[in-house]
Amino acid sequence: MNAMKEKVYSVLNYWDMTIIEGIADYNGQPFYYTNVFSEKQDDWTDEYLLAPLSEDVFTLGKEIWNYWLHWLATYNETKIPHPVNYAEQRKMKHFEAFVTVDTEYEEWKRAEQNYQNELAFDNYQKINMPTIKAKGLFSGKINGTETFVEWTEEKINTE
Repeated sequence: MNAMKEKVYSVLNYWDMTIIEGIADYNGQPFYYTNVFSEKQDDWTDEYLLAPLSEDVFTLGKEIWNYWLHWLATYNETKIPHPVNYAEQRKMKHFEAFVTVDTEYEEWKRAEQNYQNELAFDNYQKINMPTIKAKGLFSGKINGTETFVEWTEEKINTE
């Protein structure tokens, strides 16, 4: 495979400047990628497992990412909790209990929509196994904007 720069749509997790998971193109098609951790080396590798995304799930993934960027840009002005905290609290309460907090109803609706998107996205990931293992070299900004990846040495998963 000739390595070419592919678009990275999101960086959902990273550790010590190693990109762990997110959404990126692979041969021009959207895939969910997740880093392979080496127990032997006790460190992250440069290998990633890739699972193809359908168009609707790809759209959900972009919406989740855009909400995260919105939350980062507005967290000083809004009382909406961090998306992870919202999800944890949402599991224990009904949505109606959240809207009693003194803030804009529209913000809560956006948080709730994001929560529902994450549930659908996570469920899709559970039933769609990775089909490709490839080495990835990321460049650009680690925040998932203006980020690119070069995939090399791919292997099709036949298990």
